[in-house]
Amino acid sequence: MPSARTRTSPFANPGMPAVIWKFVVLMGALAVLGAAPAAAQAPLFLADDETTVRGIAFKFADGQAFEEDQLQNQIVTQEPGFMARLRKILPFLEPPTFPLDPVELQKDVVRLRRFYAQNGFPEAWITYGASQLDTARNSIRVIFSVTQGRPLIIQDVVFYQPGGDYAASLFEGEMRDRWIRFRDRTSFRTGDRYTEFDRLRIQDQVLTWLTDRGYAFARFDSVNVQIDSTAFTADIGFYINPGPRGRFDEILVEGNEHVSRNVVVRELPFKEGDRFSQSKLIEGQRELFALNLFRLALADIPPTEEAVVEQDTLDFFNDDLRQPRDSTVVVRYRVREARLRYLTAQTGYARELGATVQGQWTHRNFLGGARNLTVSSVINSGLLASPPAETIERRLFLGEVSLRQPYLFSTDLSGILRPFIRYERDPLLEDSDEAFQVNRREVGASATLLYELLPFRTVSLRSTISRVDQFVSDLRLGADSTQLGDAYSKSVLALNATLGRVNDFINPRRGFLVRPYLEEAGLLLRSDVEYVKAGSEVVGYLPLTRQVQLGLRVSGGRLWALGQSKGKTESDVLIENRFDPVRLYAGGLDDVRGWASQLLGPKRPRELTVRRSREGPDTTEVIGHFYEPIGGLAKLAANVELRLPFPGLNDKWRTAVFLDLGQVSAERVQQPTTTPAGEPAVEFVVEDRGALRLNPSAFQYGAGAGIRYETPVGFIRFDIAYKLNPRAIDLQPADDRFDYEQALRLGDLDAPPPDERFRRRFDFHLSLGQAF
Repeated sequence: MPSARTRTSPFANPGMPAVIWKFVVLMGALAVLGAAPAAAQAPLFLADDETTVRGIAFKFADGQAFEEDQLQNQIVTQEPGFMARLRKILPFLEPPTFPLDPVELQKDVVRLRRFYAQNGFPEAWITYGASQLDTARNSIRVIFSVTQGRPLIIQDVVFYQPGGDYAASLFEGEMRDRWIRFRDRTSFRTGDRYTEFDRLRIQDQVLTWLTDRGYAFARFDSVNVQIDSTAFTADIGFYINPGPRGRFDEILVEGNEHVSRNVVVRELPFKEGDRFSQSKLIEGQRELFALNLFRLALADIPPTEEAVVEQDTLDFFNDDLRQPRDSTVVVRYRVREARLRYLTAQTGYARELGATVQGQWTHRNFLGGARNLTVSSVINSGLLASPPAETIERRLFLGEVSLRQPYLFSTDLSGILRPFIRYERDPLLEDSDEAFQVNRREVGASATLLYELLPFRTVSLRSTISRVDQFVSDLRLGADSTQLGDAYSKSVLALNATLGRVNDFINPRRGFLVRPYLEEAGLLLRSDVEYVKAGSEVVGYLPLTRQVQLGLRVSGGRLWALGQSKGKTESDVLIENRFDPVRLYAGGLDDVRGWASQLLGPKRPRELTVRRSREGPDTTEVIGHFYEPIGGLAKLAANVELRLPFPGLNDKWRTAVFLDLGQVSAERVQQPTTTPAGEPAVEFVVEDRGALRLNPSAFQYGAGAGIRYETPVGFIRFDIAYKLNPRAIDLQPADDRFDYEQALRLGDLDAPPPDERFRRRFDFHLSLGQAF
């Protein structure tokens, strides 16, 4: 009898080596395990009222014409998203459930079939028989199997007039040529896939073309679609009834109480007797909304005597008016006035500003004529602020009165007069002993002419005259206990424009914008700050797919200092403090995001001081250090941002990856000098001839990623950016850098440079709105 030591498996091959035998057994076990799910697949009829949906997927048998997210938008059954899965793994949070509704699941099949039929696949077949039911967890993964079938191809498209002749015979001369060009550009092309959406789109475009050329009562008598179910082709016939070509006749205004009819009529881009245009009718409605006088403004054409008026049509006025279908067109504007006077207030928080408060009182029709009077105030208190380590918080107290005249000789030209008073704590100036350490006061007024070329495309000319008082106390002036005052006048003339075309000016996805500017001070009117500044920003938006867009921006400018502003150095403190606000800077949440605001390029470490008033003379106490940006006479920056969906979340959530780069013209360099005792030392000076270097190595680069969430007031944006090629000073704390430079100035040329901190390569930005 063999011992246990020599017993062998009944499945073993005596001639097979042990290693091979183990490999065969392992592979067999894996094969059995791999086949187990298929063998254990539970039939779908075992689903009950407690079954939940754990996922939704699509399988395509003969091609995929639509993205899966498009198909998911057609169904009611939902699957757990990213947040639901996150709540499931986090403690103390109850995850939402997604129960299976068999009736809705069957309706989803019908919805998907209808969607495919409307988009040119009349024989599409959808089932969910491949869905996977897990009886252990009582959950199902719904799988829609899609066989889309042959597409319906357009064979012929013809436009007819009511009598049956071709529609081109309705027009003569140049109008006929325009119609033919429009028809060929707009219509279906033979070989396209037929869709209901495209049919409705073409009908809408044809009616728009006709109504913009005087045919106020144009309509389609019918649309005949003949489908050959054997050849899978479609012949489409549009029967157009344009009616007579007309002109604006009477302009009716209803619903105005405090606003005169003349104010309404003057805002319209047409007058009685002009050729009718539907786009001008709608443009007039937009102009009325822009007055900020009306809660509601509707433009319409009263129905003709032969039209059938539906009983459930939105109607808040008496609608008994009828008009003949002839060459005279009566139009109507129905308005509801907003409250003439209103008061608003809001508060918020920003990382670098702290708690903020804004308030305003507005009269929408001041002294009649749709004039808008606004009294407003802004307080950026600095309370609870946490600016980046190398900067200090900015405080602002602003009060202003704004009077807007919406009509200056035409509806496109308006004027704004704005007197103001402004107190602020500028981080670039020394603190003062004023309340809240404010160190600048500005009192003045601005007058602006605003010309609207197109909606959201404007040209503005603004003149600002002001008096500035700066409370300067700077050790570089030798002022150790005496506060110096610097008072000067400014006269600035600025020309700005917004040009271009995008699909949506609030959240653009396609198109481009150009924003040039030109600014001067001291050439036309006397000013103690003299310069000319010019530049532009060019932004482009390119959709790569339905969910992915590419954003591009290039911005730059050039500043020419004139008069006493010319030749500024770091030692010219009074001129520097006046001139710093107009220099060109790079870095920040809307610029090169690897750097804090204005800190890309040259900067110098400074002491952060606070004036202490005690018994006896005032004293200045150093409480820390920060970096002061120097800026330059020229700047060039560029941004590339790829905007993507957030996996697992709805369309309100977005992500982005970006690459930013920038350069300013100034350089802060070391220069040999001597100490008062005659010993060798080093001084730091700024060199700036306003010249940029265009080779790639001259730029500084930042890259990163971010998350966006869309709200009714814009995107909330969080970005993490990384400096790709920082300079040494970018990675050194301001305290250490200040001590190092002081040592060099005192002649300690062997002083070791400060340590560079890796974490200073990162910068974080939280803001409202897209970067560009």
